[in-house]
Amino acid sequence: MNPPKATPRALLAHLDELYRLAQLLTSDADAAARLVRAVYREALTSPPPAEQARTWLVARLLHHARLAETADEPVLAVRRELAESILSRVLPAALALLSARDRLWLYLCDVLTLPPETAAALLEDAPEGYERARAALRTALRRYLTPGQFALLEFGLSEEQIRSHLPQALSRLLQPPPGSLRTELLNLSGGEVTGTDMQPHSITRHPATRALVAVLIVLLAGLLGWLAWQGTRPDRSPVPARPSDLIRRSVELAASLSVEQPLTRPAEAERYLARQGWRVVVPDIADARLVGLAQAPVLPDLSVPVLLFEDRTSGRTLAVYLYSYALLDRYRDRITLNPDVLRQIEEEQHFDLHVLGRQQVLVWRYRDDIYVAVTEGDAAALRERIAFPS
Repeated sequence: MNPPKATPRALLAHLDELYRLAQLLTSDADAAARLVRAVYREALTSPPPAEQARTWLVARLLHHARLAETADEPVLAVRRELAESILSRVLPAALALLSARDRLWLYLCDVLTLPPETAAALLEDAPEGYERARAALRTALRRYLTPGQFALLEFGLSEEQIRSHLPQALSRLLQPPPGSLRTELLNLSGGEVTGTDMQPHSITRHPATRALVAVLIVLLAGLLGWLAWQGTRPDRSPVPARPSDLIRRSVELAASLSVEQPLTRPAEAERYLARQGWRVVVPDIADARLVGLAQAPVLPDLSVPVLLFEDRTSGRTLAVYLYSYALLDRYRDRITLNPDVLRQIEEEQHFDLHVLGRQQVLVWRYRDDIYVAVTEGDAAALRERIAFPS
């Protein structure tokens, strides 16, 4: 009697572990999916014995992977993701360590995409200066990273990928032009009028135009009179509102947050946030699973990203707000963090804990980013579950 064959449901029960195995054997998610698809086509066409289904699937996956092998070892997608995550965090600091001339070379060639020969003429230097600048950048990265991190960066990313991160890294060091300068230049460009346009009689040539000018003069006189009268009245302008407390504001909003961007992989969330202008590290929290991102309107004109985790220890949602020192400085008149809290988190891996009714809050920092976790669970226990990047 032939042993029973594995059913499609039984075969699909092994999909998760089989896909993870495929990722170890391929260079990206698409290649892993193709490999798994080939194995399942074979399994569904000619099902293996039910008792041997798992071993059979693994064996066929390894067989198909060997058939698809190339001379080069595949670069794991996770390796690239980790390398890109590291690079996005440390590249601004590495650029700050360079000389001004090296930064100029990189900006002209990698951001403005000028040929090295053109940049050399502008800088009155030899074209080899570009290669010296790139070598200096790698030296700065090596100084900033641990040997293991640098090895991951070196073997996980190509030169072209590293070059593509430079514009974003420089944008963190170089500020955009202020709005007042843009307005001033627009006014300058719009103020070029000819001599004929400036003739005093040109606007009063037609009787209807003269009547319109007279009406405007009367209205202007009335407006000036009203403003003068307003100036004699007691000042009733409202007293400026006190800045909001960042921690209390975070607690107030926590209950209304919901997933707006479903993301379950930290590297994927970091890339998504980077595209929105937020260069942050998603914290590693034991027994908590990232489920997505939300946006918290802490001020009418300011929303900050919030990482939403499923906390398996409490069965509740854990909200981790993402702030930064630069943001606190920019909005210092409208939202503040108590100086005692700032002193408490001066050193990395130091936490500040608050209890506000049913909610508990844990505050910490990593580099220039400030994390505010709001939970209905035990914040003191949460502190022990947070791992810092090496």
